[in-house]
Amino acid sequence: MHLKTGAAILALAAGLAAGTAGAQTTSTTDGAPQITSPSATAQETTSADPSQAPEQASPDTQDIVVTASKTGAQTLQTVPLAIQAFGGEDLRERNINNVADLISNIPGAFESQRQSVASRSYSIRGAGAGAANGDSPIGYYVDDVPFVVTNFGIAPPIRFQDLDRVEVLRGPQGTLYGQGSAGGVFIFHTRDPDLKKIEGAVELEGSSTKGADALNYGVAGVISVPIVKDLLAIRVSGGHSFNPGWADEYYGAYDGTPDRKGVNKVRNDDIRVVALFKPASNLTFRAQYWHFRPRQDFLGSLQSVSPPYYENTAAQPSFGNGDFKLYSLSATWDLKHFSVTSATSQLDGNFGIYVPISPAGFFSSQFYPTMFSQEVRINSNGIGPFHWLFGGAYQNGKGPQANQLDIPPFVSINADNNTITRNYAVFGEVSYDLFDGKLVPLGGLRFYHDKRTFEDASTTNSNTRDVTTWRLNLSYLPTNALTAFITAATGFRAGIVQSQVQADLLGQIGIPAGTQTKPERSRNYEVGVKWRTPDRNLSIGLNGYITQYKDLLTPTPTLNASVSGFSNFGDGTTRGVDIDVHWRTPVTGLSVGAVANFNHGEYDRVDPVVQAALPYLQKGSRLVNTIEQNWRVDAAYTHAITTDWEGFANAAWSHTGNRLQSLNLTARPYENFTASVGVRHGPYELVLFGDNLSDAKGPTIILNNNPNAGARPTPRTIGLRLRANFQ
Repeated sequence: MHLKTGAAILALAAGLAAGTAGAQTTSTTDGAPQITSPSATAQETTSADPSQAPEQASPDTQDIVVTASKTGAQTLQTVPLAIQAFGGEDLRERNINNVADLISNIPGAFESQRQSVASRSYSIRGAGAGAANGDSPIGYYVDDVPFVVTNFGIAPPIRFQDLDRVEVLRGPQGTLYGQGSAGGVFIFHTRDPDLKKIEGAVELEGSSTKGADALNYGVAGVISVPIVKDLLAIRVSGGHSFNPGWADEYYGAYDGTPDRKGVNKVRNDDIRVVALFKPASNLTFRAQYWHFRPRQDFLGSLQSVSPPYYENTAAQPSFGNGDFKLYSLSATWDLKHFSVTSATSQLDGNFGIYVPISPAGFFSSQFYPTMFSQEVRINSNGIGPFHWLFGGAYQNGKGPQANQLDIPPFVSINADNNTITRNYAVFGEVSYDLFDGKLVPLGGLRFYHDKRTFEDASTTNSNTRDVTTWRLNLSYLPTNALTAFITAATGFRAGIVQSQVQADLLGQIGIPAGTQTKPERSRNYEVGVKWRTPDRNLSIGLNGYITQYKDLLTPTPTLNASVSGFSNFGDGTTRGVDIDVHWRTPVTGLSVGAVANFNHGEYDRVDPVVQAALPYLQKGSRLVNTIEQNWRVDAAYTHAITTDWEGFANAAWSHTGNRLQSLNLTARPYENFTASVGVRHGPYELVLFGDNLSDAKGPTIILNNNPNAGARPTPRTIGLRLRANFQ
C-alpha cells in the first residue's frame, strides 16, 4: 500500500536581540544537565544548551535539571510534578538499553502489550493498561517532537545508545502534552552535536542467553564534528545488534522434540543524524533524521514460557518487524522577555506481524502509519513573578492496516482499514510567584479538536470531538531542600477505531461497541513532597494520588478466540502511592536507590451489556490489566583502584506484581535481578553484566486463556561490553 507523505518546511524570521541571562548548564557524570546556582528556584530558567556548558562545576553546587515544563530548564528538586530523570551515562552503567529495560525504574509502570521488539506498549498507574489498540495512553517525545502512531499505542522502539537523558512524568499531562498523555509522558533527549570540538565513541558488546545456541553481539558508534566552529555541527550515531533465538518451534503439537531450535531471532539497526545551527547566541536550529529497524522472527508471546516454544506453526514463517523514519526540525529564538519555539516532524512507519495457524492458516496484520506534527509556542523568560506559556499544535495522520485471517477451507476474513485524524489544539499555562517564589499557584488549559474518519471495505464514517483538559497546581517551596505541591488535572484518550468484523463479533455477544468507541476520560488528584538533606546525600519523594476514569477502554473477548474487539467497560478509580528514595551513603562511593508504587483500582460502574457478557466484572471488582505494586532497589559503587584506574559495580532487584487480565486470568508476579561490574581507565571501559540473573520466566502477559502461554522476560543473559568514549 502506497501512501503520500507530507513535507515540513519551517521558516523562522530572526533578528539579533539581547537574550536574558539565565543559569548556566553543564553535564553531570550521568549525562543530565545541571544548574550550577545553589539557590535555583522553580522559576529559574535557561536555554539549557549543553554545548555552551562551562568546563568545570563543583558537584556540591549542582542540581539535575529537566525541561518537561517547556519553559526552559528547571531543577528536578523544585519541579512540582511526579517526575523522574535518568542520565545517559547512568542508564548505560545500569545496562538499561531501551524502554523495556527502563520500565521497572518507574513507580507504577509495566508492560501492557508485546507483539514483538517492534511493537510494545506500556502503562503508568494503570492508565490505558487494557488496550494497546487506539491512541497511546502514554505520550512519547523524541526531543521536542511526538512519536505518534494513529490508533495504535506503541512506544518508539529506540535504543538508548546516544541519549543525554530521559524524563518521565507520571499522571495525566493533558495541558502541555495533549491527548496522548492520559497516564504520563516519556521524553527522550538525544545528545546535541558539539559546536567546538570533535567527539566520538565506539562500543562493542557480546553476551550469551540461556537456551540460545549462539552469542548475542552488538556494535555502536558516534561521531560529532563542528563544520564551522561555534556555528554549525553534525552528529552521527548508530549501531547494529543481533540476538539469536532462545525459543523452539514445533510444526505440530508439542512432543518434546523441537523441529527447529532458536527461532525467535532479533535484529536491530538504527542511525541518527542531527545538525545543529546557531547563527546567533539567542537563535538555534536543530534538524534530525532517525531511522530504526527492529526485526524479530516469531513473536513476543509464546505457547509456553517454560520451556519456551511455539507450536502448530506448520513450518510457516512468523515475524514481527518494524521500519520507522522520524524527521524533525526545531528552532528556538530567545528574546529579552520571551522565547519562541517551533517543532515540526514527520513520522513514516511500517510494522506488523505474521502469525501461522496450523495446518495452513495464518493471521497477518500490517500497519503503514504516517504522522505530520507541528507545534509553536511562546513562553516568558523574564525575572518577574508572572510566568506564562501559550501555544498551538496541529497533527495530520493516517493509520492504514492490512489485516487478513485465513483458516482453510472455511475462514477467510479481510479486515483492511484506515484511520485518518486531523486535529489541532491550543493550550496555555500561567503561574505567579507569591512570597518571593515560595508559594506558586499555576493554572493550565488545553482545547483539542479532532476529526477522525474510519474506512474499510464496507464502512466509512467520521466522528468529531471537542475536548477541554485543565490543570491546577499549588506548590510550596520554602527552601531548596523542600518542595510540596497539590495538583488536580484531567486527561483523555481518543476512542479506539476497530474493524466492522470486530464490531460484528462484539454484537454477537450483546455489546454494541461499533467501529468507533467513546473516548476514555480521566481526572487525577495528587499531593506530593520532595525533601532532601542540606548536604543532598539523601532525597525522598512521596506522591499520593486518586485517579478517576470514565468509559474505560478495554479489549473484550468474542466468540472467535482469534479476534478480540474493544469496548468501554465502564468507570473506575485507582488510588496509589509512589515512593522514590536516593541515598549517598557514608561509605565512600556507595549509593543506594529505591522506587515503589502501591496501587489499587476497582470498577465504580460496569456497563450492563459488558457485565452480561463477562459476568466476573462487577462494581467493586479489580480493574483488569493493572498491577497492584512494583518496586526496585539499586546499589552502585565506585572505587579508585589506582590513580589511573577506577572500578565500579551496579546491582538491582525489581518486583512486578500480578495482573488480572480480561479473560479473568491472573498473570503471576515476577522478579528480576541485574548486576554489572567494570573497570575504567581514561576513556576506556570494560564491563561484565548480567540480566535476569534469576531467570524469571513469567508469563508476564497471558495469551489465549492458557496460564503458561504469553510473554516472558528474556532468559538469563551474561556478557561483556567494551567502550571507548572520547566525548
